Amino acid sequence: MNARRRKAAPSRSLPVEQPQPTRRPRHYARWRAATLATVYLLFGLHIAHWKIAGKTLAPLELNEVMYTLELGIVTAGFLFMAAALLSAAIFGRFFCSWGCHILALEDLCAWLLRKLRIRPKPIRSRVLLLVPPAAMFYMFLWPQVSRLLEGRPLPQVRILSDAQGWASFVTEDYWRNLPGPWITGLTFALCGFAIVYALGTRSFCTYGCPYGVAFRFMDRFSPGRIRLSGECDGCALCTAGCQSQVRVHEEVLKYGKVVNPNCLKDLDCIAVCPLNGLDYGFAKPAPRLSWRHFRRPFDFTLAEDALMAAAFVATLLAFRGLYDAVPFLMTLGLGAVVAYVAVLCLRLVRQPLVRLNNFLLKRGGRLTRSGVAFAGLCTAFGLFFAHSAFIRWHEFRGQRDFNAIQQSLERSGDAPDALVQAAIGHWKTCERWGLFHSVHLDRRLASLYRVADVLPQAEAYYRRVLARKPDDLQSRLEYGQVLLAQQRLEEARHELERVAHSTDVVRARPAAQVRGHAFELLGRLAASQGDSAGAMAAYQAALREHPDSVLAHLALAELCTNATSYSEATEHLRAALAIQPDQPAVRYNLAVLLAQQGREAEAVQQYEAALRLAPHDAEIHNNLGFLLARLGDTRPAAVHFRRAIELKPDYAHPYFNLARILLAEGKTAEGVACLERAAALDATYAELLRNFTAQDGAGATGSP
Repeated sequence: MNARRRKAAPSRSLPVEQPQPTRRPRHYARWRAATLATVYLLFGLHIAHWKIAGKTLAPLELNEVMYTLELGIVTAGFLFMAAALLSAAIFGRFFCSWGCHILALEDLCAWLLRKLRIRPKPIRSRVLLLVPPAAMFYMFLWPQVSRLLEGRPLPQVRILSDAQGWASFVTEDYWRNLPGPWITGLTFALCGFAIVYALGTRSFCTYGCPYGVAFRFMDRFSPGRIRLSGECDGCALCTAGCQSQVRVHEEVLKYGKVVNPNCLKDLDCIAVCPLNGLDYGFAKPAPRLSWRHFRRPFDFTLAEDALMAAAFVATLLAFRGLYDAVPFLMTLGLGAVVAYVAVLCLRLVRQPLVRLNNFLLKRGGRLTRSGVAFAGLCTAFGLFFAHSAFIRWHEFRGQRDFNAIQQSLERSGDAPDALVQAAIGHWKTCERWGLFHSVHLDRRLASLYRVADVLPQAEAYYRRVLARKPDDLQSRLEYGQVLLAQQRLEEARHELERVAHSTDVVRARPAAQVRGHAFELLGRLAASQGDSAGAMAAYQAALREHPDSVLAHLALAELCTNATSYSEATEHLRAALAIQPDQPAVRYNLAVLLAQQGREAEAVQQYEAALRLAPHDAEIHNNLGFLLARLGDTRPAAVHFRRAIELKPDYAHPYFNLARILLAEGKTAEGVACLERAAALDATYAELLRNFTAQDGAGATGSP
């Protein structure tokens, strides 16, 4: 008997003549299955609580870590991920095997396949091993790298409320960030079942899961280990029972514990040990190991690896985000399966014997019936792949143009017509040839036709959106704007009131802001019809919904000014400046109001602040000079008048105001010349020119 024993405890060896100890019954697999079933039960209870209470804790999505790292928004998913990583640093990767619902699906698939006498052979691919770290880098690290390269500041850490949208701790919209039932079902079928059949047990954990990279890293520092606590005769039953392809018997004999971070601590190796020599406990963390320690023979040649890499990347580009539906993790699983299928197709052409699990695809250089069926399925999928790539290309180009249009509208309020028509062309191609018609497609086309001022087409698409999503407040708001542009005022009022008085939550942007915008449009509509009281009530309601609405403050300031409520108008302008202090027009209007109330010193301060923001505004220079002249500061006043004339030579007011100062200083010739120029530009000053000596006491004039 050539049994290997731990060198540290040779006295524990058992004499051959003694009976072997009986294995203690351990039901770790049942306990783990019960735990994972409890996870799904908690899902159901979570949804039930939301249905009953109307609000609940936001779903614990690990991908919300991206929001925290990129935007600084602390989410429930981020805190859950942090807690899971902390547990992995202390106890090891228990979360993966005892708490991950995807792994539960993989184990369920493996169990069902065993019942069908199918035992998928795990594949060993050097290319697919790179997928999880690459995905983790793209999801969590690349946003930080791009931030540093662009020189953007770090995000401000903050917590959002449910009224602010999609990342609050408590929400009234449980499904706000989750895919629909069809995509959820397809994701589970692909990442939990298909990938196991094609690539082996727990293959999504090995070749697709980006979160597993972080858990593997934390496991390296964890004292929680599978340890050798008794004898080991090297039977390798523990290795055979490990579903994570860890060579348990080799590691416990060499290190006294399992050091491979792929160990998920599911305890199956402990349960199958015939000598009861393994247990779980605390030990020194794993030593620093070279990558060669984990190197195993691979199943593919370098040419096949290159084909797998190309197939995976092509699948990622063709399917990720397709029809605004396919999520990233689902694409990773699909890419791994397609990469392996591509290799099988290559082998069907080049090798005489090809097998896929229990199906013999080719024998003696000829396709079997299973091989013919497999080739037919691959051909059909190839056509679907090409069609999806065609649609995805137009989606990508259309979205790129759509984003450029939005940026152009934000900068200048206008967008190049050629760019708008190109975007419409791409999205119309998707509409014409796509297999599925998403509501997002209709929404984009409606917005694009609205920008292109093709209002009947925009209206038709908005109607299609609202027929499928009647609670889409943003689309209903834009539909109301289209009706307003067509002067269909009563229909527009009806749609805007539905938005303004809605209590629904929208996903695209906070509902309160959308309702506030609807009230603003209702106020504008009432003001255009001469209903000042109705306009004021609507704008005040807009501020209750969206207190940071600058437009509502400015509109109320104008209404209060028309009603000679100057002090109230002043307060609204100050509130607008508190929200957006870099608006020179608002400071200009505030200065005018302050001057009308006799508060010249404050008005001068506002004019000077406006001038710092807009140094080339001739009207600000003229009005500031006018106030300074009235306060007796004629020298700086003259400087501002001359600057206004320089900036706007056909502007009559600064000529006249400068003439008044020059005449008062005795510079008659220059003063008369300025007065003549003012009279030539504005007939109002012609009479003053003729009688300027008789009207020497006349006051200067500011801008109307």
